[in-house]
Amino acid sequence: MNPIRVVLADDHTVLRVGLRAFLEEQTTLAVRVIGEAQDGLEAIALAQELHPDVLLLDLSMPGLGGLEATIELHRLLPRLKILILTQHAEVIYMRRLLEAGASGYLLKSARGDELLCALRAVSGGGTYLEPSLAGQLMAQPAHAADDGATSAEEAYARLTQRERQVLKLLAEGLSNKEIASALDVALKTVMTHRVNLMDKLDIHNHARLVQFSIKVGLLPMA
Repeated sequence: MNPIRVVLADDHTVLRVGLRAFLEEQTTLAVRVIGEAQDGLEAIALAQELHPDVLLLDLSMPGLGGLEATIELHRLLPRLKILILTQHAEVIYMRRLLEAGASGYLLKSARGDELLCALRAVSGGGTYLEPSLAGQLMAQPAHAADDGATSAEEAYARLTQRERQVLKLLAEGLSNKEIASALDVALKTVMTHRVNLMDKLDIHNHARLVQFSIKVGLLPMA
């Protein structure tokens, strides 16, 4: 049986090293780690280059995070299986990631056998739900998950990749100048992206940008 080809995406090097070692020493499930990424942009590039069976993806990463990467990869590689591995134990995150195209959602506190079960499920075309959150997801109607969550997700999907990056940094409190430095672009370029994304979202103040970013999972809820 061919091993499951996996790309790991997490900004913590120690965690990636540990995951690689754990996965590749398994005897009950053949897994081969074919690449590692430290942010969403690298994950997208590696997925396009290597075409793994499963992308094991962190949700919170600097730059392009897990939600943005999932949305973009679902558009570029709709057959790619994405398993989210995260510390966020809120059902709203799990619902949004599944709606965005992820095949599974698992907490980093999970046992090793749960991770193997999740990999087996999603690589075989199934879906894996974090057991501690699955009941809440089933009990909560989709329309009641969060006021405006669906429309927010749709609005977010209309943004370009660069606009999403600028939005996240704005919501985190960076100034236009700091964003230009972080993205290595001209200040005028950042200002143009800011105007464009605010027009697309019909949001014109920082407080509402932060609220919107929480809704779509760019920022953790307070």
